[in-house]
Amino acid sequence: MTLHRACAKRWSSLPSGAREFLRELGIVAAAGLLYFLVRGAVRDRADEAFERARALLALEERLGIAWETAIHEAALSADWIVDLANIVYFWGHMPLLIVLALWLWLRHRSIWRGLRAALLASALLGIACYVIWPTAPPRLMPELGYVDTLAWRAAASYQAQEVGPFVNPYAALPSLHVGWALLAGAACWRVARSQAGARRALWLLGAALIPVSQTWAVVATANHWLLDAAAGAAVVALAALLAYTAARLRPNIAWRPPRLAAARWSWRDQDADRHHRNHTRTHHCRSSRSRVHGHARRPCS
Repeated sequence: MTLHRACAKRWSSLPSGAREFLRELGIVAAAGLLYFLVRGAVRDRADEAFERARALLALEERLGIAWETAIHEAALSADWIVDLANIVYFWGHMPLLIVLALWLWLRHRSIWRGLRAALLASALLGIACYVIWPTAPPRLMPELGYVDTLAWRAAASYQAQEVGPFVNPYAALPSLHVGWALLAGAACWRVARSQAGARRALWLLGAALIPVSQTWAVVATANHWLLDAAAGAAVVALAALLAYTAARLRPNIAWRPPRLAAARWSWRDQDADRHHRNHTRTHHCRSSRSRVHGHARRPCS
């Protein structure tokens, strides 16, 4: 037996829930790796990135929304505020998304599929923006009074997000920290619609708190301009619209496989199905024998 056949046999022997989970994990992991590799490859246009950052700041000043300095200085006024901003920026992004994704996968599969589709679409749009419009974040412009708070007071988190091949210091526009926080908030809001009482209130609180706190954190830590945050919101809105339209036009696309739509999470689902079939078969055989009066009948095998 070839290795391919052995792997295929092993794969088919897994419960359907496990196969779907591994399939979803593979899709998300491959997309995430591609996203960070491509984003990290576009980092050699420093002059253009800093020029665009200054242009964004000038535009904000004309619009009267250049609030980054005030927000950043307010955060720098106390160490605990800096630490809080660092925690929200780092732990409220990818770690929170992973935990939420696992929860939605286990308990709200349809909401997870919508979130996944929007995440993948927004990642593609974000990569295009990073390639076309490299932009320097405020933290790289200390001459304007900005401080890299993660490097200053959160060394472990800073090192975790500064892994060489995945780093693009000029990927400020759009802010997918804010964009994906909005998607997480939207997912929490959808969950809240199926809850009641205190649970509903907690999910609604999360729906509001996640995007609001992340928007504050990206500015307080000097990682994004306010227009970066607005661009992140616009990107995920477009991505969600594209994902929704695609799902309506093509219900058989990858993120909504119909044969798996009703699959439930259970590592023992095949055993349960087999037990149900055997029980039904035995009951049918006993009923058949009871209807044959005085005639020998070969037992069901």
